[in-house]
Amino acid sequence: MHEPIAHRRRPCRLRLVRAIGAAALLLAATVRAQIPVAIDKPPDAATAMKMVYGGNTWRHERAAAFFGGRSPTLRAEIREVFRGRYVESNVDKLMLVYQLTPGPRDQFRCAACVPALGAAVLAADESGRWKLRAKAQLLMPGAPGSGDEDLQLLQIDEERWILRSRRYDVDRGRESRTERLVLEREGELQLGAELGFDEKPGPLACGATAAPQTSGVSVLSPGRGPRVEIVLRFNEGACSALRAVVQRTRMELRDGRFQLEPDAPEPDDDDAPVASAPRR
Repeated sequence: MHEPIAHRRRPCRLRLVRAIGAAALLLAATVRAQIPVAIDKPPDAATAMKMVYGGNTWRHERAAAFFGGRSPTLRAEIREVFRGRYVESNVDKLMLVYQLTPGPRDQFRCAACVPALGAAVLAADESGRWKLRAKAQLLMPGAPGSGDEDLQLLQIDEERWILRSRRYDVDRGRESRTERLVLEREGELQLGAELGFDEKPGPLACGATAAPQTSGVSVLSPGRGPRVEIVLRFNEGACSALRAVVQRTRMELRDGRFQLEPDAPEPDDDDAPVASAPRR
């Protein structure tokens, strides 16, 4: 006796139902993966400071040594001076820069008072929560007079950002300027480049005979790697015989540090163009 047709077709229908169910689960998973994760609001200054330093003061031998080897019980007071948000390799990040002073900041304001700078990077995890990713609690000197720092985020290629810190000081008309480039590497923030000039005579020292003195950073087009150019303009010599100097330095990021860009290779003698004979 033959088996009913409806009964013979049941396994095919079962396989079809299972296939449809598996496809629906795959589609749902794909949709969930495509829905962007909601990123939490970045932490406020006090909360972020606690993540980096444990609070709004920091006691450490490095801080004591920076401020002249004072008592190891010295507590540096911390103030956030910069924050910038950016995206690197599809990860939301927050750059934070701090100014450290030996006690109240308002009492550390003078032409020779040099604060310290610290920095940190927070990153949003897969759940959208901000976590500490890299830090340098004491990275470099700040600007004299406890002024707000001249800080800027620079994008040097599609997947890389750095922090630019420009330091300026003037003493009796003689100017000092420094360009520093800070980058994240292996859980730390490191100084990747530092170029500048010290105590060069500016217009405040020599009047109209002195050209303005400046410094600048430009991001160059992609080549062998992320590249930048630092330009310094300063004056050399006495006020009566000043010479304006323009110094251009091109560097590329290699092994976690900006290094001088290699010179263009010299042409081989065999490949040198042959000069044509002059026309008579």
